[in-house]
Amino acid sequence: MRPNGFGGAQFRPPSAQSALAYPRQDNNAEQAGLALLSPPGSAGPQLPVQNGRPASRSNSAARPPGPPQFGAPRLPAGHLAGDLNNLSLNGGPAQSTSYYSQAPIGGGEYVQKPSRQQQTAAPPLPRQAGAPGQAPVQPRAGLPGRGPPAFGKPALGQSQVGPRPPGPGRPASPASPNKYASIPMPASPSPITSGRPANSSQQQTAQMPVPPSQGRTLAPPSFSRTPPPPSGLNRPASQLHQAPSSKIDPTQVPRPSAKGDAPEEYRTSGNQYPNPPTTQARFVVRDTGNANPRFMRCTLSMVPYSSDLLKQSAMPLAVVVQPFALLDPADDPTQTVDFGEHGPIRCMQCKAYMNPHMRFVDRGRKFKCCFCGTSNATPVDYICNTGVDGRRHDAHDRAELCQGSVDFVASKEYMVRPPMPFVHFFLIDVSYNAVTSGALQATCLAVARTLTDLQGNSAVQIGIATFDTTVHFYTLSASQSQAQMLVMPDIEDVYSLSSASVVVPLQDCHHLASSLLESIPKMFSQTQHADACVGAAVQASIDTLKEGLGGKLHVFMSSLPKLGLHGLTPRQAGPATDNQQKQIGLLPAHKGYQQMAEDAAEHQVSIDLFVVTRSQSVELASLAQLCEPTAGQLYHYCPFVSPADDDQLYNDLRWNVQRPQGLEAVARLRCSSGLVEERYLGSFHRRTATDIDLPAINADQSIAVQLRHDDKLDKEAFLQFVVLYTTTQGERRIRVHNLALPTTQLLGQVFKGADLDTQTNLSARRVCRDIPGGTLASCQDQLLRQCINQLFSYRKNCTTAPSSGQLILPEALKLLPFYSLGLSKSPCLRLATMPDVRVVWMHRFLSLSLSKTLPLIVPRLLPLHRMLQQQQLSGSEPVQLPPSLSLSSEKLQEDGIYLAENGYDGYIYFAQQVNPQLVRALLGVDALEAYAHSPGMSLMLPVLDNPLSQALHAILDAVRQHRCAFMTIRVLKRGDPAEILFYNCLVEDKNPAGMSYIEFLCAVHRQIQSMFK
Repeated sequence: MRPNGFGGAQFRPPSAQSALAYPRQDNNAEQAGLALLSPPGSAGPQLPVQNGRPASRSNSAARPPGPPQFGAPRLPAGHLAGDLNNLSLNGGPAQSTSYYSQAPIGGGEYVQKPSRQQQTAAPPLPRQAGAPGQAPVQPRAGLPGRGPPAFGKPALGQSQVGPRPPGPGRPASPASPNKYASIPMPASPSPITSGRPANSSQQQTAQMPVPPSQGRTLAPPSFSRTPPPPSGLNRPASQLHQAPSSKIDPTQVPRPSAKGDAPEEYRTSGNQYPNPPTTQARFVVRDTGNANPRFMRCTLSMVPYSSDLLKQSAMPLAVVVQPFALLDPADDPTQTVDFGEHGPIRCMQCKAYMNPHMRFVDRGRKFKCCFCGTSNATPVDYICNTGVDGRRHDAHDRAELCQGSVDFVASKEYMVRPPMPFVHFFLIDVSYNAVTSGALQATCLAVARTLTDLQGNSAVQIGIATFDTTVHFYTLSASQSQAQMLVMPDIEDVYSLSSASVVVPLQDCHHLASSLLESIPKMFSQTQHADACVGAAVQASIDTLKEGLGGKLHVFMSSLPKLGLHGLTPRQAGPATDNQQKQIGLLPAHKGYQQMAEDAAEHQVSIDLFVVTRSQSVELASLAQLCEPTAGQLYHYCPFVSPADDDQLYNDLRWNVQRPQGLEAVARLRCSSGLVEERYLGSFHRRTATDIDLPAINADQSIAVQLRHDDKLDKEAFLQFVVLYTTTQGERRIRVHNLALPTTQLLGQVFKGADLDTQTNLSARRVCRDIPGGTLASCQDQLLRQCINQLFSYRKNCTTAPSSGQLILPEALKLLPFYSLGLSKSPCLRLATMPDVRVVWMHRFLSLSLSKTLPLIVPRLLPLHRMLQQQQLSGSEPVQLPPSLSLSSEKLQEDGIYLAENGYDGYIYFAQQVNPQLVRALLGVDALEAYAHSPGMSLMLPVLDNPLSQALHAILDAVRQHRCAFMTIRVLKRGDPAEILFYNCLVEDKNPAGMSYIEFLCAVHRQIQSMFK
């Protein structure tokens, strides 16, 4: 037994290799490389990395560690009034499809919904006939003869429903491809609070064998501006299972559907339905001419042929690109193509690169560009005969002609100088706050252990500097027996040092650098310098890297930069008090950091900022500007508790340097005739009107590009995103992603091809741009208005005249209200959010990938008490994560244990009446009251020698693997002041951040009704 990376927990070390990694087993990643850090002096639990992917525990001893190889191929509709107890999915104007949770209707059977008078006078008999082999539908309490309906498609093997018989406003016609969800709403226009389903008391709760579970349901909490008191969630037992006060059944409103364990196969072209799978689904991609949707997605898979049609839809047209996204091991890999010294073949007019959508004519002697229509002569050594369809005979043998994503080897004409080596410069805060909080010790230990994970082989170079009231550089020459300190006392007029003396190859100074990092905490252990000159230290480090060819600057800071160049004074330290108040505190207090970052980006210097502080504000509204233009990343650890948070810091740093990435990149999006780029959103520097510069680009970074029409489109719209970059091995490459989208003149087809995941990502970026200097209320209204306009457009233009008591939700946008509500309740827009935390969330939304954005908006809630029972029964079998529970306190039980996580933060919540035997088995204490007496205790989850504890950590490992992230798990109990962190994840509940999900649907419905009036 020894402490491990779960925050000082006890763990059984599986091997003695380097750090414990979390390999990605779902579709979102091929490799992880995240590690657990053991306290000093402990070997800790460790797993190696093999072929760019971490090994599992079972075979860790047989696989030698190795960094991921970058550049090489990798292995393979809506209305609200009436009665929400009756829900259906309807076809378009001429088709309607009804679905029920117990038995989907099969064999083309028609079911006519009775009127309210018919329901009252003579309720219909329960329908006994279902799909073949299916049990008859049982009547539901509160509505005789009708089973509770559910959204979704019929079960596998059951037939779809035919069109409904003709009726008023619904002529008989062929089936329509448009599908929408119809939600009957309560007639009362007043807000409705969420009630419990009538049959909720009949739900069975999984009983833990040790200890037994009582299975009572936890009542929803009552919130205030401050964390709820311990008794705020309690109600008399007689009220726990009362019938709902509203007619809306919360279990039947649209929510993200659960996906099966088996991944589906998606072919990027030639699909009958062009919509790619959702980012949270498991799928395997076959690249058949369009880019993998992990690389490139458009908000509309069916592009409107004109700007008028796009405006009528009220939906945005944009593309989100993640050029270096991690692939599933079963995905088709990205191939590398080398055309020799002449370089890749391009259109002579628009400079588009060769791709599968170019058409060859004149027996292959010419090719017609799909972007500008220019006819180009084919190089003599590239000519090949074509078939009657215009495709070359060797198309399937050439990656650039059959795959949507390729890497071209860049020729010399793409280089103005030799490719830059990979340089890492570590700038560490050694002020009083850093020393006393433990941040200095944790930082030095994390950097020392990361040195062996740096990419670049023998060419990688490093540099180390520290700062408090002055700046200290260290020479790491191989001829020295120990590092020498060079002090820069002038922190107003900063000057640069020769990079040759402080930036040296790692292979020549590895031992010297490790010794220096071990001695730095001792050197400054007695410091009394409370302030720090962050601005001067960063400027001096940038100037030093400019002497070379650039590189990555990792800044670790713990104090407000009060001294020297660009010194700052503290502003508003607390949260906002009024959502109508302009967020002036989020505007930069000093323009010097923006100018500093732009200068760094000009010289290919990327800045990553690690804010490791105990409690104080460090004015991130100004400092975050260092990251955005330089395409860096912002990390925030507040309050930092050592040693519990040491593991999170190490894992973040290790993944930062080990993930697939490129340097000195230049990117551009090309569009075919009729489309133009309007706006880029993300972290980058822009010097020209057509290109964006990225001093560094990594696997987690994405860029959004808004598009607009400048003419009507042809049958297809073509997009090509190109990145010229330097690999970590010092080679220049050109990564090309191609996307061909069909166009349409039908508004219904536009809605059918809507990609909600991409639209949500774009909405988050837009909101984050509008928050500084604006008001939180205006940003929330913007989200609500966008949701209403899209649903109003669909109801007005794509459906026949439905009842005024229905909210029509297009099939592709049925979760639009849910995601809009979740985004409006995120810390970005929450009133009680601290300014620095708001800045961190804004930075995340501006550059994060699609797969990591949605969990931040809609977290996952897992019932650990049930999962522990299942894991005990399954023994050593791999953990299967169940679908998330509804994000409502209605789903909580008084004796349950729950995990809420969003990919960054995880909270294990113990309800009030958890059995003491279970508490003892998991936490090693007799009562919850004896736990979390200190701030760090709640972050320390022990690994005990009993089956329940081992099963819990197996579940946590599976969650981390799925998210491809190390998440510090905080233990919360009923009555903790910090339990508000857990309840903030329950976005369906009404709280100070906004209304409940049911109330939000009612508000959307009322607004749509008012627009018709």
